[in-house]
Amino acid sequence: MSRLLWKPWVRSAIVTAGQLFANAFLNMSGANSVLRGDAMAIMMLNGCLVREEEAVVSVFDHGLLYGVGAFETLRLYEGHPFLLDDHLNRLNEGLKRMSVRPPYTTREWERQIGELTERNHLQNASVRITVTGGAEGLGLTASSYERPSTMIFIRPLPFEPGELFHKGKRLQVVSVPRQAPGGVEKYKTSNYLNSVLARQEVEDFPQTEGVMLTPDGALAEGIVSNLFFVSGGVLHTPSLESGILAGVTRHWVMELAGYLGFRVKEGRYTLEDLQQADEIFVTNSVQEMVPVYEFSGKPKRNPVITQRLYEAYQTFTTRLRSAGELRGRKLKQ
Repeated sequence: MSRLLWKPWVRSAIVTAGQLFANAFLNMSGANSVLRGDAMAIMMLNGCLVREEEAVVSVFDHGLLYGVGAFETLRLYEGHPFLLDDHLNRLNEGLKRMSVRPPYTTREWERQIGELTERNHLQNASVRITVTGGAEGLGLTASSYERPSTMIFIRPLPFEPGELFHKGKRLQVVSVPRQAPGGVEKYKTSNYLNSVLARQEVEDFPQTEGVMLTPDGALAEGIVSNLFFVSGGVLHTPSLESGILAGVTRHWVMELAGYLGFRVKEGRYTLEDLQQADEIFVTNSVQEMVPVYEFSGKPKRNPVITQRLYEAYQTFTTRLRSAGELRGRKLKQ
């Protein structure tokens, strides 16, 4: 088999998984960093440890050919996969919608993440899990996908704890509207072209986050984040009906805000609502919560509620597997 793999006609039928998926993950998630020696070069491919430069997937994989696949990006805190259950629930829901067989149980995913963490000597890191439809040949031949391909990448964090929160971000409204593939708006699928086109408009990404609007001009979300703002002491965020991603960190922050006694409203909002807001911040699983300190020439320099949420956020990162665990807990005074 090893001799066969190196024949030219076979070699032309495989592509490097690390190049296709790892680079996209790093650039789009804000987890970009340079690989540092062998410790950063090990990934999981179909349940096996492999060096990234040696990992290959078939060019007949429907994740490559047709975007059939889903992924999750999560963060490790002292080895703990924060909100892992929520990420895997969303992953499995997305796979079910695409008729892709879930390849592993939660315990099996966690075991693989643990092996990868140990092998790469990382306790605080970002992790990307990807599942594709697998090799099914040319054409839309598969009504369901029973042989999915799986990948897990791990990267050191490219910033110090609290660094992004204190630096903050700028916002730039992009012209590309949020248009998720029909039927899978709330899932994190491998069809990421909409976000890629928006990203190409922002020169200093990720220091500047792009704000995407709905086709009819309402607020949607960031290119790689969900959007929140505070007005009159109330926390606001665009509703899922606007076609945005059902962000795991978005849901977590909403639960956390309720736990702290803040009122949270989902709805349809405009750029004017954002411009008049007292505070603005964006969320994703790797960057957590990042304040926006200026938007449309107006400073937002006193993020009182954002600061309170961020500080509370940090107290749970090594403990929770799901945002639902917060329900029923009593707030310590």
